[in-house]
Amino acid sequence: MFTIDVFGDLICPWCYIGGRRLRRAVDTVEGRTGAEFGIRHRAFELNPAMPLAGMDRRTYRSAKFGSWERSRQLDHGTVLAGRGDGIAFDYEKITRTPNTRAGHRLIALAQRETGLGAAMADRLLAAYFAEGQDIGDPAVLARLGEDEGLAPGVAQGLGDPALERAVREDEELARRLGLRGVPLFVLGGRAINGAVDVERLTEALEEQTGRPQAAAGCEEGRCSR
Repeated sequence: MFTIDVFGDLICPWCYIGGRRLRRAVDTVEGRTGAEFGIRHRAFELNPAMPLAGMDRRTYRSAKFGSWERSRQLDHGTVLAGRGDGIAFDYEKITRTPNTRAGHRLIALAQRETGLGAAMADRLLAAYFAEGQDIGDPAVLARLGEDEGLAPGVAQGLGDPALERAVREDEELARRLGLRGVPLFVLGGRAINGAVDVERLTEALEEQTGRPQAAAGCEEGRCSR
């Protein structure tokens, strides 16, 4: 089993796109080589100072990018980029920019209980970008967690100090790596930054198996999120 560490945040559209591309690459390489890959989500917060309740998205992004029109231009770029990956961004549904820390704790809970943390991350990204759900709201997170197969009591489970420690450990690792932009894919000793194309990811995965066949992203301080 080869493990792929994916550093990403739940308000990063390029993490959504990059994750889908990685999944396609994994499916291709597993089919070609018979190798098995496990994807492990690693927490990263692009807005660690975001209020726990989040902020009105239009207010936040207008201030961040200078105008609402500029924000919408950046959104449009990710809409176009995501189409080829089967992603339907619907920014008109999004009313708030959330604090994502509790979402990362939910992913850690899913990883611990079912081994499906990466699938939970993808579900949260879809809930935010395609459905406009407030993934900073504990009640929303509890419902999504239980919908994805976690046992009842997710809301209480999110308060487990072990989950907070897991998030802090991921973020400390990111700091030690000097990470400022996501997504970042770590495959063995190789790191790939950004939502690179499926072909590049496929090549990198095949190199990890030892059987090779004959980026846009988000950064702290500037991101189309």
